[in-house]
Amino acid sequence: MKYLVTDIGGTFTKYAVMDEECRIYEKGKVPTEKGSTEEFLDMLVELFGKYGEGTEGMAVSAPGIIDSERGFMHNAGAIWCVEDLDITGVLKERLGVPVTVENDAKCAALAEMWRGSLQGCRNAAVMIIGTGLGGAVFCDGKLVKGSHLFAGEFSYILSNVEDALNPENILGANGGAPALITLVAEKKGMPKEELDGVKVFEMANAGDAETLEALHMYCRRLAVHILNCQFMVDPEKIAVGGGISVQPLLLTTIREEMEKIYKVFPHEIPAPEVTTCKYFNDSNLIGALYVYLNAHPVRA
Repeated sequence: MKYLVTDIGGTFTKYAVMDEECRIYEKGKVPTEKGSTEEFLDMLVELFGKYGEGTEGMAVSAPGIIDSERGFMHNAGAIWCVEDLDITGVLKERLGVPVTVENDAKCAALAEMWRGSLQGCRNAAVMIIGTGLGGAVFCDGKLVKGSHLFAGEFSYILSNVEDALNPENILGANGGAPALITLVAEKKGMPKEELDGVKVFEMANAGDAETLEALHMYCRRLAVHILNCQFMVDPEKIAVGGGISVQPLLLTTIREEMEKIYKVFPHEIPAPEVTTCKYFNDSNLIGALYVYLNAHPVRA
């Protein structure tokens, strides 16, 4: 059986036709429609009209606070046109097939627990580096959602106790991928508009001293958060995902900064194994499919 799986982002919405073994038959992306709720929904209906023929249903990964059991989006992060939307109910009525929805970072985490780098773990965490910093936590093999569906929203973690009233001092502002670009631009004395993630790692891999200094500063921020996560939930593994996680130098530098921090503790403390997400940019799609298959198991 095949399914249309979508991963809604702030700029683009990715789609893939997949089967229950995660084989991808077709994939691509379209600009995310954000003008109004109707335009947003029409985008998904149009995708299903083009690529959903012969599929059993639609699985949706999206940003924001999402009640996956109800199929309800309280919001969609920076996609401001979506608020208090019964997305699965509306789409099921318009498409005539079952629809599921789950938060994108939680989808990525579920993909890694299902088939990826966290297979076999009982206690684990995932940190997804994007515009902000998303994530998820597993305890005793179960995804933790919290009382308000807010568990794993790492972007809101306060990162400076001395200046906690400054909105720039949340982890989403200084731990997302744009923060690395800003650090490099400041070190190099150049406009940040001239840089992107690819260019930053090209310079870092070429040994540019200023870029490497900025990368170490950035990775120390992430290392601090990883250690705080360790102290709060004591995971076996923490997987790092998102676009820049494909760069091996990122994980190497995070581990180096963690080693430096560990040396300041007066006695030995447990450390998680830090790794990268196996599926990188496909994690959200695979996790969304997992959510769908759990809600609508394949009949033998």
